[in-house]
Amino acid sequence: MTSNEAISMNFYDEIRMLIEKGKHAFAEEKLNTVSDKTAEWHFLYSSILMNKTWFDSAKGHLQTAAGMDQANPEYGNALTELMSRYNRYSDDYYRRPYASRRGSCCCCCDGCCSFNCCDLICLDSCCECMGGDIISCI
Repeated sequence: MTSNEAISMNFYDEIRMLIEKGKHAFAEEKLNTVSDKTAEWHFLYSSILMNKTWFDSAKGHLQTAAGMDQANPEYGNALTELMSRYNRYSDDYYRRPYASRRGSCCCCCDGCCSFNCCDLICLDSCCECMGGDIISCI
């Protein structure tokens, strides 16, 4: 191990300690001083992003870390864990008002779409309140 690698490891150990202590802002500030972004940098930065609940960005950094150092099981395991949590979070985040009524009968298309005519009428009414118009004939 070269002296630069040893310094780098000590630096990243310090960042890990800051994250464990909940000092995410300070850890992020220190990480942002690094110009050579290693797999460990991306991994630690993803931890900070997850704390902010920025799961999409955290996922990208974990994918980068796992791709840069495929031999490190910690990165792959963290990505797997996030992806299993990610589906639950994204379900809530991307939930649409009609999501709970999937499969309901629609009078105009025999239930083949994921929303019904009442949803379209409500959407049109809301849009008209804001000055727009989705369905001009209603």
